[in-house]
Amino acid sequence: MHFFLSILLLITPFHVEQLLKKGEISEVEEECKGLEDESFFMGEINFFKKDFNSAFSLYSKLPITSPYANDALFKMLIIKEINKESLEFYADAELAVFMGESDKGIKYIQEGISRDSSTYSYAAFLLSMAYEKKNDIVMATQVLLDAVQLEPKNLFAPYLLRRAGILCVRMGRYDDARDVYEKLCASFPSSVLVPVVRNKIKQLP
Repeated sequence: MHFFLSILLLITPFHVEQLLKKGEISEVEEECKGLEDESFFMGEINFFKKDFNSAFSLYSKLPITSPYANDALFKMLIIKEINKESLEFYADAELAVFMGESDKGIKYIQEGISRDSSTYSYAAFLLSMAYEKKNDIVMATQVLLDAVQLEPKNLFAPYLLRRAGILCVRMGRYDDARDVYEKLCASFPSSVLVPVVRNKIKQLP
């Protein structure tokens, strides 16, 4: 029923994703019902509500064929590895960045890392989002690469490298993007991101 309503109302995963990126959480909760990727978006809602157990459960229900499967795996890793006190600040940070309040988001990130310095790599991922929102793509990329250099074996490093590659492509730095993607594949050959990244390498000019 909801699936057909979503078609009639032209509600698509992309539409819901854009609502989410604008921080319009209440609209997301209503409009994602019946979508094929509903469990991912509902997981995001619960993540921002700081109900991390429910979010984890919802992410885990997403089929591996979903375009959001790797994002869900990343969020599950975050919930599993980061202590709840820091994670609450990071959830606030991500939502603030989505809502265009990057400076506020950065303050939340600082609060999160002050509680647990071992969360540095994930903090760098969020800082990159904040800088990107401020249209400072160079800094958004550099903070990721610096984090990987500091913690090359961190569990979040493959995700940081993938994001750095995407940002390099945005800047037209295709050779740098190729280098970053190849580093991901060489350093983390068993990562679920490798097939995605190899495909991105093939698509580079």
